[in-house]
Amino acid sequence: MDTIGEGDLVHMAVVSGSKRRSYYVQARKGLVYHTIAGIVRGDRLVGSAWGSVIETRLGRIHLLKPTLAEVMEGFYRRATQVIYPKDLGVIQLLAGLRRGMRVVEAGTGSGFLTTVLAAAVCPGGRVYTLDLKRENLEEARRNLELAGIPEGCVELVEGDVRSHTLPQGLDAGFLDMPDPWAALDNLYNSLNPSAPLVVFVPTYNQVDKLLSRMDREKWVVTYAGEILERRLEPTPGAVRPEVKMIGFTGFIILLRRLAAISQ
Repeated sequence: MDTIGEGDLVHMAVVSGSKRRSYYVQARKGLVYHTIAGIVRGDRLVGSAWGSVIETRLGRIHLLKPTLAEVMEGFYRRATQVIYPKDLGVIQLLAGLRRGMRVVEAGTGSGFLTTVLAAAVCPGGRVYTLDLKRENLEEARRNLELAGIPEGCVELVEGDVRSHTLPQGLDAGFLDMPDPWAALDNLYNSLNPSAPLVVFVPTYNQVDKLLSRMDREKWVVTYAGEILERRLEPTPGAVRPEVKMIGFTGFIILLRRLAAISQ
């Protein structure tokens, strides 16, 4: 049976009466973890089967192997504003990511989108990700290691996507930067014809500037929108929306790279 090892990342999903809370911990013998259902000792975690339950007088503690989204939520350090899972999933699908694809991203930030891109295209693919700040790239490197992204899947580059020499024949591009329109010419020369370019920006003004400054001989917009999410309190007999909600995160715009117009 697969069991929790020393140093493993663990999602403790805790239920105490009508309260639910997630705790993200690294299993270590000798440590003590405090929860709403009481304490858990690291010696109890290490060696327990994944999916097992610890019963206490205050509730139940479920020991779960964290999903990729939970690793990012519970264990990643955040040096910058990040893209949330509700947007990441749609971005991945809009770009049609598959194993073996070669893609470019700017900027890297804390590596949330980088992680999703790498998980989709590797093994066999490659993510070239650029950021202007070395400290962001180092934070992203640490986070990617936590997620178990294979070494060599991601190339972290300190550089400006607006002018940096990029690999040719890339299958998709992703921009999370204040002025994405400034990178369009450089990306046009690197992306394959028909390749998707996904842009994520937080304001209407940026969307308008992108659309106004985009060369319609080189690009066409096929999607523009935002993703709303409302979570529920999954309490039997009293299911209702959570009081707190992330009302807005950003706008997603999908451009496609055009070939030269036939005469």
